[in-house]
Amino acid sequence: MKLVPFFNLSDERHSGRRTTVFLLIFPTLLLCIGLTLKSWVIIDMSLLPRFLFVDLLILVFTIIRFRKVKDHSFTFFDLAFILFIAWNLISSSWATCASEALMQSSLLFLSYAIYLTISSCIRTDARFETVFTRILMVVLLYSFILAFITINSLDHYNPYRIISVSANNNLYSGFLLICLPFAFSGYARESKFWKYLSLLVAVLSIFFIIIVQSRAVYLGLFVSLVISTILVFARYPHVLTKKNIITGLAAMILLATGVGIFYSCLDNTRRNYFLSKIPVWAYFRSYDDVNSEKAERYKNTTGKLEKMASFDFSEDYYENANLRIIFWKKSWGLIKSNPVAGVGSGNWRIAVPSVPDPPNPDHTFKNYTYSYPHNEWIGILAELGIIGFILSLFIFIIPVGTVFRKIIMDKATPDISVLFYVSFILGFYVFASFDFPLKRIEHNVILFSAFAFLFSRVPLRRISFHREDAKTQKGIRTMAISLRLCAAAVNKNIATGFFTILLGFSAFIATERLKGEYYTLKMFRDERVNDMNVIHLCGVAENAFYHLTPNTLPLAWFEGVAWFRLGETDRALNAYRRALTCTPYEVRVLNDYAVAYFQMNRVDEAKSLMLRAYRIDPWFDDLKFNLAAVYYFASRRDSAVFYVNSCRESQKKRDYLRELK
Repeated sequence: MKLVPFFNLSDERHSGRRTTVFLLIFPTLLLCIGLTLKSWVIIDMSLLPRFLFVDLLILVFTIIRFRKVKDHSFTFFDLAFILFIAWNLISSSWATCASEALMQSSLLFLSYAIYLTISSCIRTDARFETVFTRILMVVLLYSFILAFITINSLDHYNPYRIISVSANNNLYSGFLLICLPFAFSGYARESKFWKYLSLLVAVLSIFFIIIVQSRAVYLGLFVSLVISTILVFARYPHVLTKKNIITGLAAMILLATGVGIFYSCLDNTRRNYFLSKIPVWAYFRSYDDVNSEKAERYKNTTGKLEKMASFDFSEDYYENANLRIIFWKKSWGLIKSNPVAGVGSGNWRIAVPSVPDPPNPDHTFKNYTYSYPHNEWIGILAELGIIGFILSLFIFIIPVGTVFRKIIMDKATPDISVLFYVSFILGFYVFASFDFPLKRIEHNVILFSAFAFLFSRVPLRRISFHREDAKTQKGIRTMAISLRLCAAAVNKNIATGFFTILLGFSAFIATERLKGEYYTLKMFRDERVNDMNVIHLCGVAENAFYHLTPNTLPLAWFEGVAWFRLGETDRALNAYRRALTCTPYEVRVLNDYAVAYFQMNRVDEAKSLMLRAYRIDPWFDDLKFNLAAVYYFASRRDSAVFYVNSCRESQKKRDYLRELK
């Protein structure tokens, strides 16, 4: 049996072998560990461990290899990326919580570092793309195995439980979407074993995209495939050979068979839900229409719920879409109030509760917390304003448009892999319009690696700063000097030391936040069980780079609740004040802060805070019960009854009304 090697080392000299082995180790560690690492001792099991590992890996690569790296062509993409990172960092000066802006800036810097490192590897060894793609195919196969194991472990099929290597089902689908161009490129470029393995991975990727049922990815996949198909017929007819057509038909039959077998294994209830997600246009429904349909469905299933699995009636398939629309409309309120500079990088989740319209009745009722707008482009505009959004166009949109123009207009078409990369990057952008993939490490590793491979085949125009360049001479002299320094720093490795320092600083931030999440998870386990331990753990978890838990609640609030339960109201007030510096619009903090004031007979201050919270979220029932108590003790029974009557139906509401009679 003949083995299929990753690299053929037989003709390499000793130094060449050393380079080859190193460039084999780097993508292996990056993809096998950087995309799959998890830790169950922190809250967000994947983000920070992967962030730290990839950061340290690139740091080691930079220290070992920077002297042998060839000059990097400094383009408008690089310039825009550097300015975009700088703008994110500067925004920490006006952000409500500077630590979140620093974390987001570090994530962007790491993304750019991935792009630079992969570009360096491509220039060092032309075979790097082949090795990278092969290792990625193996990692994807591993992710499919995890997904199948998850499916087999479920009592009933639930697409929301298939997470594999990503944090949730939507992000896993998006990860498969951005990996697809590598599989298609592998089929186009490879031969024999790796060629058909790449095709198998492509088929399995689309299979899981279908069964995981992320409608945002459905849209992205549709856009990618339509663009690829049209341009293949228009610009790459030579690839439509008899062999490729037969192989493509066989792959579609295999995919259809797999989906058919999967569908046949579902019970009738899940088949109906599976089919209900196929018409993607039904994703965009009004909140009122969905609620009326929900009420009608419950009415029709009364007495029959025992025949349905719990997830079928606890998860509304249209609810997420409506919540996204609420987030987008609230984001527009932030954009209008901060159009130029935004609210600060990473601070959308802190500032968005300040926008009262449209209301979100389920925010506190279902204990929802605002984390992301589920639209990367709206998020950029809200957090970084028009300036940040314009810079992002030069990173994400204009380079893609430039490549499409070259595919369509140039007489000599680029390699077919260029079409796959650019088409699926655009489809990934469609997906990013409904989720937050750029906040996850696995997506950024693959996306910016795709950029590196894309620009290695279709180079962007290099920024030149020669004195004889008439355009430069006509420009602003100060800007020209600055750009020359940036280009020199990248091309001559002047910035290597600074780059290394920034990688080290990012690793330090990740370590501090890892420590924070580790102790926060311990604190969650002791909450309302051991108050003194909660206070201690909050103090250990909180640091200069970590104030908020992943669900946007400040650590100081948990500390304040513990002090209040112990009867230490003064200390509770101090903790609540610190909490409000991080989240000034969090109604749960405002409510508990007001209750502490009321406990100290500072009624006017308590009522003022409660009314402030009521204006932010008039649907928060706990707050309204407390307001009713304040007005009741002030002998204003009518006002107390008003607030209680506005609460949702519950036993607590009935008890309050009985007491007010």
